[in-house]
Amino acid sequence: MKLRFFVLAVALIFLMNYVSAEIVILQSPSGLYNLGDIVSVPIKITSLAATGEVFSINLICNGAEIELHREYVLIQAGEEIEKNPPLPLIKGFIGNSKGACGLKYVFGNEAKLTNEFTISDLVMINISTSGNEFAPEQEIIVDGQAKKENGKEANGFVDMELIQGNESKNIFASDTVKNGIFTLKFSVPEETASGQYLLKINAYEKDSKSEITNNGFANYNIFISQVPTSLEIFVESQKLAPGETARVKTVLHDQTGVPMDAASNIIVQNSRGKTIEQKEIATNEFLEVQIPSDSLPSNWTIKASSNQLASESKFEIKTVEKIKTEIIDKTLIVANIGNVLYNHTVLVKVGEQPLNIDVLLDVGESQKYTLSAPDGKYGVEVIVNGKSSISEDVLLTGKAVDIRESGISLENNTAVWIVVILILAFFGVKLFKKWHNKSFFGYVPSGNAKFRSENKKEIVQLKKSSVITRNKAELELSIKGDQQDVSVVCLKIKNIDKLKGSKTNYEGVLQEIVNVAEEQKAYIYGAQENIFFIYAPTKTKTFRNEKTAIDLAQKIEQIIGAYNKLAKEKILGGISVDYGAIVANSEGNMLKFMSLGTLMNSSKKLASLSEGEALLSEKIRDKLGSGIKTQKKEVAGTAAYTIREIRDEERSSEFIRRFLDRMEK
Repeated sequence: MKLRFFVLAVALIFLMNYVSAEIVILQSPSGLYNLGDIVSVPIKITSLAATGEVFSINLICNGAEIELHREYVLIQAGEEIEKNPPLPLIKGFIGNSKGACGLKYVFGNEAKLTNEFTISDLVMINISTSGNEFAPEQEIIVDGQAKKENGKEANGFVDMELIQGNESKNIFASDTVKNGIFTLKFSVPEETASGQYLLKINAYEKDSKSEITNNGFANYNIFISQVPTSLEIFVESQKLAPGETARVKTVLHDQTGVPMDAASNIIVQNSRGKTIEQKEIATNEFLEVQIPSDSLPSNWTIKASSNQLASESKFEIKTVEKIKTEIIDKTLIVANIGNVLYNHTVLVKVGEQPLNIDVLLDVGESQKYTLSAPDGKYGVEVIVNGKSSISEDVLLTGKAVDIRESGISLENNTAVWIVVILILAFFGVKLFKKWHNKSFFGYVPSGNAKFRSENKKEIVQLKKSSVITRNKAELELSIKGDQQDVSVVCLKIKNIDKLKGSKTNYEGVLQEIVNVAEEQKAYIYGAQENIFFIYAPTKTKTFRNEKTAIDLAQKIEQIIGAYNKLAKEKILGGISVDYGAIVANSEGNMLKFMSLGTLMNSSKKLASLSEGEALLSEKIRDKLGSGIKTQKKEVAGTAAYTIREIRDEERSSEFIRRFLDRMEK
């Protein structure tokens, strides 16, 4: 009986210990936590009998279990105990546990599991910028937001790296993340190539041991644009002959030297600054400019601009000495088709007989030569610079093998001789009358001893009259000398015949003009009713004679104007100012010259169009500085310029006052 009671008592005690304790989870954990968070899950332990057991909390993640908490707990019969130990989700506590997890609560033999929750280390990044395209050296600002996966704002750090393709460009930026906000500022170097780039951004948090806990990555694409940094002018050939084509293009380089496509403006100017071609054309495309066949040896300028960049280059017009020869009947024609004066000896073979001719031709000029030989057919060969230029069989007549410039032949021509004698007799009578009457174009009152002392000056012959000067110029059709640019003033006396027959003192007026020109070191050349005043560097010792020529033209205007106010028979004068090249040879005060191009003819033409007002050619106008203002006008279809303003008016006024005083005396 006693034994049965003891067994029953032991069984009841064992059963009471087995079922007396119970764990009640009062609040389940939330669904998502980030590293660094603290998990708080309150529980209650109850027991029907007094007991003492080990209480533990384990974290189970992806099948792996780790103990987070352990303690010994005593509980009285019928007592309830609440437990809520904080569980920090840090690596030093939970290790690398993350993902889908749960908590396991154990008291003795009693165990309870919480519902499943997630432990995350993810930081989500949202990026915004003011644009996607940036230039080198431009400041790039990247604003961003960083939030942990649990929705809380991150507080930590952010780093950025610039990557192109799979290659790092070694450009970095860093900042702190405060309350989920960060700003990155950086720029790329000037030489950074244009293209697509990747911003790799990493935001992260650290624990107290400086170990990274939560982190996240984001990529952002930007484009570095091309920036023009230099403009190159490319000329296909640096030396060109007249008639050839210049091929010019511009190359616009970006920050790395790579060519860019853009529009460019190209201006081609000759040596005088005159624009020959101006065109807007795409970079890397050739502009073709035909070089005029009459272009003189010089340096031409190319100016280009694009995208606020400008550049300048030059190319050379080559010296071309070239003649063209042809034989028509018995005449050899030699033409200068080069761009400089041709002054060489040309060999002409008539049969086996060699003949040399000295050819002196200005640009564009030609000369005819008559061939002669005893009657028969001859092989005629022209050799230029050692090379055969032309070879033909020609029927020739004459007494001997000869070649001479085409003109009037006096040989065996009685009629021609008679004409020559009559012409000489006519001019002899005219010259005798001139000397007998002592009618000089430069008349000066008899009391002027100074002028009488200057009678030894050279006489410059004009139509029916002459002026005298110490600086005489003579025009030669063929001359060897130096080529130089000169300024020329031409005075055309349109009514010289009427003035000659009138009883006026116009001769003194014109001589006064000559004297003024002499003071300015001008050479004087007369042709019919035209007087040319030539300002040559060989005399003036300066290459800048344009303003001096303008000054003389202005004074001529004033002198003639003052005279016409008092005279019955007015001087109808035309005045021009021009600029061009001559070949000159000075001997003492004498200048022998040969005009190149159309200088003398254009000066005479412009003077003939003038109605007393000085007309300037385009060439002289291009050479003037800012001290003289001009105005363009069309005169009989010819472009000319008039003088609007000349500085130093006080000097001109004083000059005209002194002239009027002399006229009154």
